[in-house]
Amino acid sequence: MTISIENIMKDGYSGYSVRSILMNPEFRDRVSKDVTVRGNEIGKKLVMDKLAVGGKVLITGPTGEAKTLFARVLLDHIVREINNNKYHIGGCPFLEDAGYIVDIINNFQSNPFAGIRVMQSLCPYCRQKIEGVLSNEGSSVHLDNTSSMLEISPKEVVSRLGKLDATKTLVRRSQLDPRNDPESLYMLLAGVENLEELFGKETQTTYAATSHKVGVLSHGILVVNEIQRLPLTLLESLMGFLEEPMGIKYNIQGEPVYIDGAVIFTSNAPLTVFGEESQPIINRIPEVLWPARSVESREQIIRDMFEEQIVLSSKKITANPSIIQLHELEKDSTDFVSRLAVGFLAYLGNNSLPSNLKSKDIRSESRMARSDFYSGLDEIHDPQRNPHIDLRTMNNIIGETVLLQARETATDVNVITLEKLRSTMNAYDIPVSMLNDALQQIKILLRTSIKESEVSISVQDISEDISKMKALSDNELADLIVKFEGLDKYKDKIRTTIIEGLRPSYEQLLRVDYI
Repeated sequence: MTISIENIMKDGYSGYSVRSILMNPEFRDRVSKDVTVRGNEIGKKLVMDKLAVGGKVLITGPTGEAKTLFARVLLDHIVREINNNKYHIGGCPFLEDAGYIVDIINNFQSNPFAGIRVMQSLCPYCRQKIEGVLSNEGSSVHLDNTSSMLEISPKEVVSRLGKLDATKTLVRRSQLDPRNDPESLYMLLAGVENLEELFGKETQTTYAATSHKVGVLSHGILVVNEIQRLPLTLLESLMGFLEEPMGIKYNIQGEPVYIDGAVIFTSNAPLTVFGEESQPIINRIPEVLWPARSVESREQIIRDMFEEQIVLSSKKITANPSIIQLHELEKDSTDFVSRLAVGFLAYLGNNSLPSNLKSKDIRSESRMARSDFYSGLDEIHDPQRNPHIDLRTMNNIIGETVLLQARETATDVNVITLEKLRSTMNAYDIPVSMLNDALQQIKILLRTSIKESEVSISVQDISEDISKMKALSDNELADLIVKFEGLDKYKDKIRTTIIEGLRPSYEQLLRVDYI
């Protein structure tokens, strides 16, 4: 939809930038609370801060901790805000904000020279449009000829600029991954050459076949996954986006165009993996160290994975996250996943990570913190150490457990227990010591819960602890399971079935000698 600058000024439009979006407290809160990526609150805020300052950021952290997912989620939120609120100068391939013209109109009469400089700084296409609207039948105006601009009265300049076209901005996020789409960036860069033709000579084909590719790069709403896989020549080609400290700069016909956008790079390897020739380029991108999530966040994620896998097993649908969420809203109470199973997986994954990748307050600006973090990244990529059990592996374990349980269950209530989960994990190459450590942590969690609960046993010391564990009656054990698993909301019949399904796991965990 094309309207005039005058129209959007009457509606109160004054400009809309990525920076203004990222500094909006309501927007930041909405991104932080998006359940698509749980945890890492400090990391999320740092990423938004870096993007607000310079329009680009490199997220570095362990594999499977949602760096790429958060990049996509954040840019989805930004793109949604832009599409809801922004207007650009009509027809501009770089989506130059119509707010530039609004600012010029509001200030031109008091400072015409500054207004002329702003117009001169816009892209070649916008400059042509402005020269066209400022020229009349008797004379033509050239922005680079300041005297021809001053021949028009400031009031008349303001009036003519108000007639300039403005268009509602609609952009799409683009996520490029050299692992599974190696040609994408090359196509983008090839599209840039076509823009040279657009401004250099008349053509009917320049802005057609690759317009969406050119658009993505020139708008700067972009995610590039696993930047360490990009060849040096491609990194050098992106220098225009990287070298400007205050934003994203794009060169056309030797003239800079400053793009309002957000480019996020991700990497699961330390910057030390880049060759010496790449270092000057990579170091131009502000870096955020993205640590592993906390055990609490990991538990929430694992619960989500169980719910998704249960939906996929019970419905005839493709694994599309949106359709899964739709069906989760209508899920009934006949599927139950034990808190013991969820906690066991959360501890197992957490224990597989070096401690220096789990710090919450690490900052890339601290050379010591960065070095410590990088050593952790090197460690999880070392095949000689215990495996890093990332969330992708967890999802596979959970999926297999759900499938086996669905195939074997003979009751209306499907209960996934700790023992069922452990039997699935026998096929995975996970050291016994790691499994035992996670079991021990679950055992401690359960015993602590008993000490703090209202069940009819009171523990005074460790010696009593052992005898009390052995002395739990059936009713006391059932009460413990109800409280620990949060079964109060279930109907009596379903609750009884769940308790009977979970009882063997609890009895084994409460044995003093059980590992």
